[in-house]
Amino acid sequence: MRTAIFSTYPPRACGIGTFAFDVRAALLGVADVEDCSALVVVDDPSSPQRPEILQTISQGARGDYVRAARTLGRLDLDVVLLQHEYGIFGGRDGEYALSFARGLAQPLVVTLHTVLSKPTEHQLHVLTALCHEAERVIVMTESARRLIIELGACDVEKLRVVPHGAPVALGAARAELAAGRRPRYVASSPGGYARIDSRFLLSSFGLLSPGKGLETMIDALPAIVDRHPDVLYLIAGRTHPQIARRQGEEYRFMLERRIVDLGLDDHVQFDDRFLSVEELADLLAATDVFVTPYTNSEQSSSGALTFALAAGCAVVSSPFLYAEDMLSSGAGTIVPFGDPAALAAAVCSLIEHPEELAAASAEARRVGSGLAWPSVAEATAAVLDEAAVAAPRRTPIPDVGLELADARTDHLLTLVDDCGIVQHARGAIPNRYTGYCVDDIARLAVVALELESRTGDAAWTPILYRSLAFLYDASDEHGAGMRNFMSYDRRWLDEPHVGDHVGRSIWALGDVLSTAWVPAVVGPSQRLLAALVRSLEGELSIRTAAYATLGLARLDPDRLDDDARELLERCVTQLEEAYETSSDDGWRWFEDALTYDNARLPHALIIGGAARGREDAVAVGLESLAWLGNECGLAEGLLRLPGNAGRRRDEPAPGAGDEQPLDASAFVEAELAAFAVTGDPEHGARAQRAFEWFLGRNRLGRPLYDFATGGCCDGLGDLDVNANEGAESTLAFHRAQLLLDAAGLPRVLRRGVGVKTAA
Repeated sequence: MRTAIFSTYPPRACGIGTFAFDVRAALLGVADVEDCSALVVVDDPSSPQRPEILQTISQGARGDYVRAARTLGRLDLDVVLLQHEYGIFGGRDGEYALSFARGLAQPLVVTLHTVLSKPTEHQLHVLTALCHEAERVIVMTESARRLIIELGACDVEKLRVVPHGAPVALGAARAELAAGRRPRYVASSPGGYARIDSRFLLSSFGLLSPGKGLETMIDALPAIVDRHPDVLYLIAGRTHPQIARRQGEEYRFMLERRIVDLGLDDHVQFDDRFLSVEELADLLAATDVFVTPYTNSEQSSSGALTFALAAGCAVVSSPFLYAEDMLSSGAGTIVPFGDPAALAAAVCSLIEHPEELAAASAEARRVGSGLAWPSVAEATAAVLDEAAVAAPRRTPIPDVGLELADARTDHLLTLVDDCGIVQHARGAIPNRYTGYCVDDIARLAVVALELESRTGDAAWTPILYRSLAFLYDASDEHGAGMRNFMSYDRRWLDEPHVGDHVGRSIWALGDVLSTAWVPAVVGPSQRLLAALVRSLEGELSIRTAAYATLGLARLDPDRLDDDARELLERCVTQLEEAYETSSDDGWRWFEDALTYDNARLPHALIIGGAARGREDAVAVGLESLAWLGNECGLAEGLLRLPGNAGRRRDEPAPGAGDEQPLDASAFVEAELAAFAVTGDPEHGARAQRAFEWFLGRNRLGRPLYDFATGGCCDGLGDLDVNANEGAESTLAFHRAQLLLDAAGLPRVLRRGVGVKTAA
């Protein structure tokens, strides 16, 4: 059997990655497993990877998940094993994993590391959809199995219970050290290993984060030390990388301050490293009681607790799901969450009653003996074999579209400066005379946000911040709207007013706030959004309403204040009423003319209607988008856009003037939105055809995208392209490319279930 694992992986400091590394090594020791490759989700695309990695997937780039599935489709593999945890995959609640699962040709087995008892509606949707795509689903305890059945997230016949594995070395270390082997754990304190081995040792290990509840154990120590002065508590592990990026060492420093305040300097020791298995084995061999005072009751697996049991450690733990399962036979003591007094009493009881401690340690060894990786790998391989037998390989849909191997951002960076992005260019040379405008800065903000999250390139973060600063400076504190145009010498050229640029700014802010962004950006962005929402009190142009809808609909309803909620409802209603007033059997449109950025109108109704639960609005959006696409040739496969001179109701298609990149980009995004709402693959195909307009599938057969510079030409004329590569056009291309790349369009034929919603 040949398999592949889809997961995080070392050198990324991640418990799931460590698990994936261990399960791969163990599977390679199973007789029936011929090969086991690794596809790795990375949060830093530039970090070096291990040689056994088949492919890396950037955590925030949905297109990478699709490409990974296609890569596996070309390989001689029998089955794929996915390690699931909500936080390690990109998208809301890790939904990008669905793009991988739906594009996979081979049968899929999913190991669930977390099963929540009360998931949000969207978390349950992601879990249920992933289980639907899988042939078998592995959980680690009977409680997790019972829970997922109660949730209705997975068919009972798919579920298999396979415990969390642990290295064999953990169980052997205690006896080896007693026999005289030199310790491999290097203690940082004076006296080294001998010091910790001579004390009554409590320990915890793992990546540090507030959810570990270590402050509860520290608060319990004074009562313990009063009765047993030889106690030492050792905390091993570095701060979780995601926590360190957002909060630095705030949690560790808080713990250190608390230790000093409680006078526990001689009773607590930190080892801020990510320990090797060999070091952990010896640390746990010296441990008398292992402590897991976690704060999250939903935790349905724990590598740290598994390792402690495999090492024969008695445990004192808070009552999270996995601990209640693993300690139920007597390998440890359960105490309430956040209760230092109960924690102190449980530890003191074990110290003062050696027979209880010995019995708990013996039971831990018994439980741990069944967790060694060789036996767990045999059970995992049996589940993989079941899936491979149960499901034949699926047939990939052949790719017939134009391929863009890699989009360059050279020209985009050329147009960007320390103020914003220059509006126009002479060829690829920025035309500084044209200065800046809010419309382009708003577009730049969302593109910079996407590029930072997809590529991990930190250069885009300050560009995003500068874009937000520009929008702030353009806004009027008295609620009169925003200025739009600034000269290159940084003088505003107009007074604050309401227009499309305000709607576009709301759209950009909605995109920013819909991400898990840093708190220092969220607060100012929310305040600016609230001010711009208040400025749109009067009558709005239809495009201003559409742009505002696209931003506000991106936000969770709970994050919208009353003004924003009212504006979103009003804008959706305005779009619906405009369509009802203007459309007839031959002209299914919102206005008497097709002008610019046309597909944004149905796009806004599809997104806004879905956000507000208004199926009538979604239906109007889909109907008008279908009509516009057919009028522009998408049904036949060649996009022909209304020109910049527009097309009136009584004029034949397509309309006069140069075709604009802005309109092609709007088509891509609107069709992707329709695909996400309906699941109809034809919308995905139309989005692809619209994007191919940039690459040369247009009436002149000429690419608008400049493969040499990474810029985009400003228009497609009657006989030639407009070779100037301005900000609006270049940003339109990159926005379309990034969203199409992120869409994860299905490329595998389903077995009788059809294609569902886009992941």
